[in-house]
Amino acid sequence: MAGEFRYIPQDTLTDITNLVNPVLDAVVPFVPYLVVMAFLPGLLRAMLQYKIEASKGSFLNDDTDRKLRSVPLSVGIWGLLFVHMILFAVPGMAQVFASGEGARATLEIVVMGFAFFTLFGFLNVLLRFGLDADVRKSLGKLGYLDVAIIATVLLPALGVGLYAWSTVRWASVWTGTVFWQNWVDAFTFNFNHTDFYKDMPVFMKLHIIIVPLASAHLLYSRLLTHLIIPRPSLWRLGAIGTEHGHVGAAEAAALMYGISAEKKGDH
Repeated sequence: MAGEFRYIPQDTLTDITNLVNPVLDAVVPFVPYLVVMAFLPGLLRAMLQYKIEASKGSFLNDDTDRKLRSVPLSVGIWGLLFVHMILFAVPGMAQVFASGEGARATLEIVVMGFAFFTLFGFLNVLLRFGLDADVRKSLGKLGYLDVAIIATVLLPALGVGLYAWSTVRWASVWTGTVFWQNWVDAFTFNFNHTDFYKDMPVFMKLHIIIVPLASAHLLYSRLLTHLIIPRPSLWRLGAIGTEHGHVGAAEAAALMYGISAEKKGDH
């Protein structure tokens, strides 16, 4: 944890690391069981919700849905999911990305981009819920549960991931056995090959534990289950073009992010 916190003495960081590491090393091998136990009930609930909405329609009107999708939350979540699944399926790919600065930077930019899309999507939901009475009315009492899940579970977990990604060169400590060996060992009740966890940074161990368990909460939230299903027609991307048939870079950015309406009178 050296250098991760500027105003905390290194001796304190070392003591914290020595105290926390044995606990994390003991918990990590059991993460597969915890993930399955967390995901299965949520998945069944989400499938039931999807079936109900398919037959009866969305519980949100288009105006509320459009406000909550102003930032495409589904793009960030699905992007993070697919990047992680690719790295899990081909563990050596992470090592390839770690082999050169350009490749490593590309991977970091892509992951951070999806992470910030997810972060801004969560913040947009919280702000709309807090500032818009119509949104609160549409979400009803369950909306408070949705907000609680975002504020107390998902945002802190995302914060751990963002902080870890910005301070640890994950690709350089990733091995081809980290993911698959963990799951194979867990479900064959073989816990004799966990030494490779001990050399990992604390925040990577936290990521392995926290992120999959926090992600399961997406399926327990009626609103988030709804929002992770992409509906591009409701995203506020806007059309690119002007009366004269061309548009500058600044105006294009304004149109893309839905802020051009306020400046319409200036043209």
